[in-house]
Amino acid sequence: MRAIIIFVLSALLFAMPTFASTLDGYDRAKVADENYAKMHGADAIPEAVNDPELAAIMKKYIYGDLSQQIKLTDTERQLITLVVLTTNQNYKFLRRAVEGALALDVKPIEIREALYHVAPYIGFPKVFEALDIVNEVFKLKGIKLPLENQGTTTDADRFDKGLEFQVNAYGDRINKMRDATPDYQKHLQDNLSAFCFGDTYTRGTLNYKMREMLTMAVIGTLGTAEAQYKSHVIGTLSAGATPEEIIGVITTMNPYIGFPRTLNALRIANEVFNERK
Repeated sequence: MRAIIIFVLSALLFAMPTFASTLDGYDRAKVADENYAKMHGADAIPEAVNDPELAAIMKKYIYGDLSQQIKLTDTERQLITLVVLTTNQNYKFLRRAVEGALALDVKPIEIREALYHVAPYIGFPKVFEALDIVNEVFKLKGIKLPLENQGTTTDADRFDKGLEFQVNAYGDRINKMRDATPDYQKHLQDNLSAFCFGDTYTRGTLNYKMREMLTMAVIGTLGTAEAQYKSHVIGTLSAGATPEEIIGVITTMNPYIGFPRTLNALRIANEVFNERK
């Protein structure tokens, strides 16, 4: 009887359908080793000294699986990674990510601008603490500081240019929102226009699409502002990104924020995709 049961179970297992996977068709370990070496040379992952199993899982996931799945440029992916790590205050990993970005020919000014860009969303202290790490790496690499200025506004026109940028990017709902704001709160709307957009979005080096990708990544990493996240998914698409690139941003965030926030970000992105159909 026992032999019959084993035979039946074996037959059922062999009869189970097999499912195609995006993880098929390549050597994960080999791809991960090659991509890791491009960024970090022959150095082993430091975490492997005490926790080799988890370090190997992380390496093959980030440098193997995700490298095959993410449809972004090296620069886009690295800048998104940097702002996610900055938002999380993961400074040990941030240092390594800066070194890796430079090895992939991401420009120092692009790295700096990515961090400057996120100050309106996570606050000045987190950005300056991250810049301490970034500037240490720059100095070790012989990069002269400070880097060149990229601001394009003055105290006289930052509000006007910021508001103009907002309206052009997000439509007349910006004016309606301002009109509906009580007088004692209007200063916050003015600050949003002048600081977030006038001082920040109008800066040089990074284009509108890249800036929207960074904004989307930071707000998704925070995981506490669904309305703003949805608005910037829309903004990223309006800036010229494809749905595949939106998913690329979310996938880049994933190993640093975990699956609960990743899946929530994916749900909101899919809402936007369905609405735009």
